[in-house]
Order: sequence, then C-alpha cells, then structure tokens
Amino acid sequence: GNFAPPEGAVLVRSQNAPKSSAGSVFPAQVYPAHPHNFTPLRPVAPGFSAVDRAVREVALESRFDLLERATEPKFAGECPGTPRREFQDGIVAGIRVRPVQNPYVRLTAAQKYRLNNWPSRDWKGWIPQRAHVRGSRRKYRLPEDISPYKDELGEWHPPRVSGRYKADIEKQYYMHNLPWVWANNYYQGSVHYMDREPKGKTYWYKKEFRRAQVAEALKRADQMVDDYRKERREKKRLSWIESMVLEFAGEQTALPYIRQRRIPKM
Repeated sequence: GNFAPPEGAVLVRSQNAPKSSAGSVFPAQVYPAHPHNFTPLRPVAPGFSAVDRAVREVALESRFDLLERATEPKFAGECPGTPRREFQDGIVAGIRVRPVQNPYVRLTAAQKYRLNNWPSRDWKGWIPQRAHVRGSRRKYRLPEDISPYKDELGEWHPPRVSGRYKADIEKQYYMHNLPWVWANNYYQGSVHYMDREPKGKTYWYKKEFRRAQVAEALKRADQMVDDYRKERREKKRLSWIESMVLEFAGEQTALPYIRQRRIPKM
C-alpha cells in the first residue's frame, strides 16, 4: 500500500520495451525506464540525483522513433478509500517530471460522449502524424499543419491549425505517454529555473566573482607588469635622433640600430 520504489530504481514499462510481436523497428533504448520515454543524452553527473537529471534531460533519438512508443490510454474506476497514491508513471523520487494520463478517473456523461463520438478520442485508430482535433472530423498532418507554410507564389500563411487546437493535439500526445516532439526547442531544451542567474542586486553576486578574478590575476602580476612596460616602451614615438638616422641612413641600414615601434592592436 504505502511502498514507494527507491530513488533511481529501474521501472520497466511496456511502452519502453514493447514485445517483438508488436512489429516495432525503433532502436533499443540505452536506459529503458527513463521517465521521459527517450534515451538520455548525457551520463549522470556526480552530485546529480535522478530527479535533477530527469528535469534537465534532452532527447537524443529521432522524433519518428519516439512516436512509435505511444501507448493506448486506458481508463479505470477511481480507487476506493483514502488516501490514494498518485499515478507512478513519470514520477522520480516522488516528484512528477512529465505529464501523464491518469487512468483512475470517474468518467462523466460529457467525457463518455467525447470518447464515443470524437475522432480525436478514438484511441484505437490514433496516429501521431495524422491527428484530429476536438469536435472535428478532419485529419491534420503533423508537423506540416501546425507550422507556417508558403504557397506557390511565395507568400507565407499562418498555420492551418490554430493555437487552441494545436494545444488539443499536444494533449493527445501526453495521453499516449509521448513528449511533445514538435516543440521548437525540443532538442535544445530550456534552462532550468534553478540554473538561472540569481535575482537581486548585481553586486551581491558579482562582487565575489570580481574578487576571484583579482586573486587569479595577482598570481601573474609580475609578468603582467613586465608585459605592460614592454608594450608602453614599444609604443613610444621615435626620438628626434632616431628619426633622423632612419631618414638619412634608410630603413634597411638603420634597422639593427633603431628601435622598431609597435602599436598594440585594440
């Protein structure tokens, strides 16, 4: 009842390791129980827990390989009694790291109508690349119909699917345990809020950084002073005698005896 898997435990799920009879040809995952349903991009860094890694992970495999890992949504009655444990898929160390369809719901009459009549809720025939939207019987191509397109005259047009119905397609992906692979930054990811530059007065955290810079520079202070003096000496203009010798003797003859002026590049 109250048993919880230990942190970092490997939970093998059917959507990550389907049966050979399913006919899927996507490559085997390096880490078959990853909560995001894809192979992680980088190894575990020291000092990082499983949940730290899960919330910062970036996909490595092709979008079309990931789309083969969809699972059909299932619905079950609500569990009797309280308290009730949350659905464990997509949870690492008690923290939810990705949206997951909750099967333990009490279906209302409106929800049953949608499941029975809307093509977008026909889970048996649902295809990630050819999705319906809520209340419509037209199929849309993904990602072509959710992106701006150019006509034969070279004019750009807005996406055929508006943001409202695009969000409904994204919800369908989550209900099939799929990440939203058509996001613009899907393979780049975003900066986790704990990794951002701290808020507050700038000098609160830049003062220590500046102090570390000064301490590092002091270790090579003697060499920096010598380089600076040499640079200033070479930058000085030629004296009157030096310029006269250079003018009458010529550059080739006076070169071994006259200081060569070097102006540092800015």
